[in-house]
Amino acid sequence: MHTTFSNALTRVRTIPRLVVHWPKWVRWSAIAVVVLLIAAGGFGIYKVRQTQAAAASQPALQTTVARQGDLTLEASGTGVLIASSEADVAFKISGTLVKLNVKVGDQVKAGDVLAELDKTDLETALEQAKQDLIELTSAAAIATAQETVATDQQAVYNAQASLNNLLYASYNEAAIQNAKASLTLAQDELARAQAAYSKVSGSPDKDARKAMAYQQLYNAQLNYDSAVLTYNLYTGKANQAQVDLKTAALALAKATLAEDQIYLAALTGGEVPEDASGSSYQALQQAKLAVQTAQENLDYATLVAPISGTVMSISSQQIDGSVNAGTFITIDDLSQANIQIYMDESDWSNVKVGYEAQVTFDALPDQTFTGKVIQVYPALVSTQGSSVVEGLVQLDQATGASTADPITQLPLGVAASVDVVSAQAKNAVLVPVQALHQLSPGNYAVFVMVNGTPTLKVVEVGLQSDTFAEIKSGIQVGDVVSTGIQATTK
Repeated sequence: MHTTFSNALTRVRTIPRLVVHWPKWVRWSAIAVVVLLIAAGGFGIYKVRQTQAAAASQPALQTTVARQGDLTLEASGTGVLIASSEADVAFKISGTLVKLNVKVGDQVKAGDVLAELDKTDLETALEQAKQDLIELTSAAAIATAQETVATDQQAVYNAQASLNNLLYASYNEAAIQNAKASLTLAQDELARAQAAYSKVSGSPDKDARKAMAYQQLYNAQLNYDSAVLTYNLYTGKANQAQVDLKTAALALAKATLAEDQIYLAALTGGEVPEDASGSSYQALQQAKLAVQTAQENLDYATLVAPISGTVMSISSQQIDGSVNAGTFITIDDLSQANIQIYMDESDWSNVKVGYEAQVTFDALPDQTFTGKVIQVYPALVSTQGSSVVEGLVQLDQATGASTADPITQLPLGVAASVDVVSAQAKNAVLVPVQALHQLSPGNYAVFVMVNGTPTLKVVEVGLQSDTFAEIKSGIQVGDVVSTGIQATTK
């Protein structure tokens, strides 16, 4: 300021001489006015510079503009291409290979015949089993079974009557009297036979008359013994051993009848209980099973494709044309490609069934394929010493593909990069996450610049990434918001 004043004085000295000839009081008044003007100007410059310095010492607010855009939350990982389905087609029996209709790389349809074994012995075994079953189910076999059932029914009747006679004979007075009469007649007959035998001389082994008399005596004795037994049976009390014996005989007769009735029902299409038994019935079942087994073995000799797809491998384990039971051909369905994905365990909550996915193959780096997560395994798996989330992504048609899907040309096992989209906001109002101020859990506000002054406004926040947040309400696109204080260097 001192320098400025000196310069002003210098300019005063250069006033034209005309002014010097002014009256003295006029000259000094003019000089005073000039000095005052110069002093006022210098003070103004000083105040401006002081204000600028004060403003420069205050920290500046960093701001940004709320914009409209898309916000995507995603989890990134790796994956490998696998077939949507795979079938290991196996011979269930061993045999001699006589036909092989495919080679590796061939396209097959479900139901196509892939290979065949020699069927000569198998067809013979089936015909023999069928013949055995026919013999067991013929008209003669049915008639025999019916006759057996009738015989069984009579046996049950006889066994029941015998048991009843044993249990209730002593209460049948008429039967007792009849047995007593039979005993009297048998006793008289025995006496007559004994007298007749005594009257004939000679020896029974040499004299025919003596032999005939002896035979009559012997028969009379048998009749008498039987009459005595019957009379004693009706007049005496049966012991428990006799009752148990006849009861067992009745039970056996009934069981035999039941088994033969089941067998007859099986032959004639009748109702057969689930717990059916009996030797005849079991023989029939075994014959039916033999036919079924022989038919299955014959069917097993023909290898049929269970799915449509590509033949990936054919077993080379053959000895003199013979093959053992086991997997012989592998078929993969490549029409719908899937990706086996592996994600970091921190992304567990970001990988769910139904989430969209974007896939880029190392072999096709310029194309992006889309799909959906169709499976997430419930437990972490260990891969190369790390625990990861394992899942399955089913791919859609390739983005921009106008011809056949190029995925079908890729080899299985090719590596891929996978991004699983867990959430997405389209055309949303976006601000940097640094602009958010949490008032309470789930409640946020931002500072909006209103006429150059930061004003706090409550907002509704949607999706949040590491850098941006979706604002559902509270501010609009174009609003200037504060993201914090900008650092200054003194």
